[in-house]
Amino acid sequence: MRIIEKILYGIGGILAILLLFVALCHYAPNLASKIGGGLKADSDNAVGNAAYALGNNSDTVGVTVTSGELPAAEEPSDSDKKADDGGKKTLYIPNKVAALNGYIPVKSTATEVTQTKADEILSTLSVGKTGAKLAFNTDIYPYYGMLENPQKELYKQIYANADALIKNFAPIKPAGADYVNSIDLKNAFTAVVNDHPELFWVDTAYKYKYSPKGQIAEITLAFNLTATDIDSSKAQFAAAAKLITDETYGLYTDYDKEKKVHNELIGKVRYDANAPINQSAYSALVYGRTVCAGYARAFQYLMQQLDIPCYYVTGYAGENHAWNIVKLDDGYYNVDSTWDDTNPNTYDYFNCSDADYATDHMRTDLSVYLPPCNGNKYSGLEVNPPADTVITGTTGNNSGNNTAANNGTSSGSTQGNSAAANNSTAAGNTVTNNTTANSATSGRGDTSTSSQTDTDNGLSITVETVRWGDDGNYIANLDDYYIACFEAMMESDSDNISFGVVVSGADFWEDIYDAYENGDVQEGFIERYLVEKHRRSCNITARAVPQSNGTYLIVHNAVIAD
Repeated sequence: MRIIEKILYGIGGILAILLLFVALCHYAPNLASKIGGGLKADSDNAVGNAAYALGNNSDTVGVTVTSGELPAAEEPSDSDKKADDGGKKTLYIPNKVAALNGYIPVKSTATEVTQTKADEILSTLSVGKTGAKLAFNTDIYPYYGMLENPQKELYKQIYANADALIKNFAPIKPAGADYVNSIDLKNAFTAVVNDHPELFWVDTAYKYKYSPKGQIAEITLAFNLTATDIDSSKAQFAAAAKLITDETYGLYTDYDKEKKVHNELIGKVRYDANAPINQSAYSALVYGRTVCAGYARAFQYLMQQLDIPCYYVTGYAGENHAWNIVKLDDGYYNVDSTWDDTNPNTYDYFNCSDADYATDHMRTDLSVYLPPCNGNKYSGLEVNPPADTVITGTTGNNSGNNTAANNGTSSGSTQGNSAAANNSTAAGNTVTNNTTANSATSGRGDTSTSSQTDTDNGLSITVETVRWGDDGNYIANLDDYYIACFEAMMESDSDNISFGVVVSGADFWEDIYDAYENGDVQEGFIERYLVEKHRRSCNITARAVPQSNGTYLIVHNAVIAD
């Protein structure tokens, strides 16, 4: 009885607490929303969403987002992994490149026939071209070198028939084997299409017929629409490739040629998931629209034309993905031209080691047998963006001679997420620059150094670099604003960066404010900065200071963390 009484007392106590909570919510309705909001914030942060941090007054809003805290990407099945992949592996894919994929693995369609029918096919169907006299340099065609001798003979036959546009043929009987089986066929076919981007009319799919004992009796290749007028298609393909390789004339090192091809390719091609025949180099070079497979095959072909070994790599990067390996004088490097073709273009995935790619790329299928990428002589030589050289003035002292009253508006963001803020109007503030240094080259990058004091809050703000637009004009559009901000931040290795950007006036400042508030600055420059500098988070604020000539100096303060 005493136990039952204790249980009843316990239930009664819980009910009393619940009734008290309901009463509190009735008389203080904000309590429930605060608790609910707190629970939601905890849930959001658990999957890497924004954590908001408001300033001390209504004129300032700051947002902090930690880069890279994304849900783990779905992994390939165990059957797609190799033992030397190190077992289970988690990939983290940056948002700005997460959708840039589209590689379709080789597909086959099999039809079983009776042994009698298989024998009949083998006795009547031609083998087409055997390619017996062909020779393939494994330094250029590494997939050929991965195969056993019987598969190499089948590789030659598939290549020769594809080159001659012969779709249907019986397999040869390879030396040292009774017959060709499905594994032989898959490996040989995959090796051919991975080694030879010039066979752009060959789809990455095939059909075959086999007997009950597994003997392949018939092979059928698939050709895309370019095969209907192959001479014209070849001419267009060669001409488009020559436009790019011609740009390398006068360049002497393989590295310089490689960099030029990389830049020209991503400058001429745009990512389009709906591009036709997008698994081919033709889609990239002729149509100028493709997916990762097209970028990688086009880059491979162009490098092969320059006698630089370049391999087509297939794997997984959030989804099925393709990229390249390039051989230079000190070793091998990964290159992902698809992921470098962002707005603006980058070198984020250019000439990287396997360690650099470990968090977001994983090789699969035959590509796991390609050479490891451990070169370092040609890594990290290019800095984003490859633009103007800037001379930055020396920071002046914080004597307080130059002041700005705290009645301008400010907006702030990291990766562009925002909280609501009071967009009050800035007026009557002036800043006098202490020193001025002109850019070493014309265009964006004219700079000066400035210091100012926020008299209301007692804060001294040092502006390390002040930027104008091209040819001395004031920046008047968001694209130029993003570039100016990115360049200013890239020039500093500090954890606290301050810089100014001079813009055309109040109307454009409103556009900038809106860009922070609606999150456009995330893609505009912050995300790219974090990737390029390999940093984890950035909190940035922007304050508008009107100038006497009607322009606005936008003062930025960024706090960076690993």
